[in-house]
Amino acid sequence: MRLAILTTIGLAALPLAACGTSAPEPPPVCPAALLLQGAERTASYSPGAERRPAALRHLAVMTNLASGCRFGAEGVDLDLAFDLITERGPAFPGGSVDLSYFVATIGPGRQILSKQVFSSEIPFAGNEELAGVSEQLTLRLPAVTPEQGQAYAVYLGFQLDEAELEERLQPLLR
Repeated sequence: MRLAILTTIGLAALPLAACGTSAPEPPPVCPAALLLQGAERTASYSPGAERRPAALRHLAVMTNLASGCRFGAEGVDLDLAFDLITERGPAFPGGSVDLSYFVATIGPGRQILSKQVFSSEIPFAGNEELAGVSEQLTLRLPAVTPEQGQAYAVYLGFQLDEAELEERLQPLLR
């Protein structure tokens, strides 16, 4: 009988012992990956032509951005996946479209730490109106610890040529 009482007391203490254990720590927060507003789309017009619908060569958008990360001894590896989709315009010469895009790393205090420019060729087959590619990149942010991850961000967007940049700035300069 005494053994039964001790066993019952021992079993009753198990749930209390479980309450004393700490919950597992949440995983570290990855740096944010974002499309830069306004730079996630671009247009190309025939050289020397006015920017009118008839002179439009193509429109392009960057979309479906997904990211994940892995922290290690050397920093954080940030995996990025996104789609580049292009629509042909009336002045499209045929063939493929070469798009340039950037990936910029922003650190604490919103300081730009790096900017890399990449290019991607999007082929059009036959009379396709839309064409696209899926891109995947892995960036290493050196010396970023799990505690620092949320203080960093990566922005993606199309690299604008001088003419497109000037056009986008015109409404702001008026």
